[in-house]
Amino acid sequence: MRLFIAAATTLMLAASGLSAPAEEKSKEAKPQAQISGDAWRKNPPTLPPPRPFKLPKIENIKLSNGLNVDLVEDHRFPFITATLGLKIGTAYDPPSLSGVTKLTAEMLTEGTKTRSSKQIADEIDFIGGKLGTATDPDFTVISSSALSKYKDRLIDILSDAILNPTFPESELDLKKTNLIQELAMKRSDPNWLVEERFHKVVFGEHPYATIAPTQASVSRITRKDLETFHQSNYVPNEATLVVVGDFDANGMKALLEKKFASQWKANPVKKLIAGTLPVPRAPHIYLVDRPGSVQSTIKLGNVAIKRSDPDFYRMLVANQVLGGAANARLFLNLREQKSFTYGAYSALFARQQPGWFGASAAVRSEVTAPSLQELLYELQRMRNLKVTEKELTNAKKYLVGSFQLGVETQGGLAQRLLESQLYGLPKDYLEKYTDNVMAVTVDDVQRVARKYMDVDHIAITVVGDAKQIKSELENFGPVEVYDTAGKLSSEAKAPHPGS
Repeated sequence: MRLFIAAATTLMLAASGLSAPAEEKSKEAKPQAQISGDAWRKNPPTLPPPRPFKLPKIENIKLSNGLNVDLVEDHRFPFITATLGLKIGTAYDPPSLSGVTKLTAEMLTEGTKTRSSKQIADEIDFIGGKLGTATDPDFTVISSSALSKYKDRLIDILSDAILNPTFPESELDLKKTNLIQELAMKRSDPNWLVEERFHKVVFGEHPYATIAPTQASVSRITRKDLETFHQSNYVPNEATLVVVGDFDANGMKALLEKKFASQWKANPVKKLIAGTLPVPRAPHIYLVDRPGSVQSTIKLGNVAIKRSDPDFYRMLVANQVLGGAANARLFLNLREQKSFTYGAYSALFARQQPGWFGASAAVRSEVTAPSLQELLYELQRMRNLKVTEKELTNAKKYLVGSFQLGVETQGGLAQRLLESQLYGLPKDYLEKYTDNVMAVTVDDVQRVARKYMDVDHIAITVVGDAKQIKSELENFGPVEVYDTAGKLSSEAKAPHPGS
């Protein structure tokens, strides 16, 4: 504020033909001289050793209907978070009803036997809370929170939404219309197009291959479909509820038994039947033609590991070194050194069944081929050369620091506890997370890079203007061209993996 006032004074004096007093000039100049001479700015701060992480007391119980419950008392704030996870995700969609898992979850808050959509929203607002749903290929999560003095009302609303949804026809029609419009808009998004093609190439006939329903499928879904899906798959014996916050455990047990166990009955639920994964082949390029595009979106990768795989922590660290943040190899190469892109990253998605590993970047069209070359180079470098101790240490400390910050909040802790339960991870998973990450060695990173970064059979997907980039991409292998609707073009085709 002082610098702002001083600058304003100088401008006013200059406008009036006067100059600032010598004393004022020296005050302004001094900080600039001091800043330019500060040697400490040349070296980044040294990261301290990671702090030991100690979980709060967790009481695990089972309600009479089989619902698994984790209770964590936290009296630091007058707040409560309750999150329920179901072992049912979008990968469980029937082929003819793609989108039914997502719509069923989203409709939970749109009306129950005793509350309208507006009444639910008004009650949640009154108690200072939130209520929302989310789905991924493996799970459905219903999360809620509120001021702790309204904990009874929160649990009542949450249980009502989960157990007694009515799926009002008018609300469903609106949801379907919005979803169809959203899907149409995604066809113009290169990031979504590259994800769609990547998953289809990597997963083939496996349910993980589908990242979104079709418009035709969404149109077919009826209120009866949602009721049937809800009745068959929303069962307590395949669910976990995590409650964290300012409450008394004994009182909460009684409340949960009353609201969840009395009406909600256990039933068997179907298990995910995995489709056949494509047979790995030599690299092929799958190009989505987006005429007139001024940049290309590249994603390359392959099937990787399950969340329960013993190599999870090693692969997590390897991914962090390669492309997990702005100080990782991909970013430093493609952005800082080559100026090909605003950012280049890699990611690891480990799921109930083997997920995927991949690297990606959005680059200028004229540097599509050089960018792909650098992405492949960095993957090969991870496989062939050991990472440095500095890279390894920075990656591990970043992961540990992010993890510990994440579990500082009620929502973050609830999410991690739920993750542990749904994936069937060891009971000491959270407490040993830091130790497991810090135990990863340079040799571990190279071993998992050679095993899971399969450059010899990697799937390469690109979205861009085929007229500009196709000929250069052919230097990397056969090119198969698709339009933005996902249909195979009449241009040169490459054999599909597994064919």
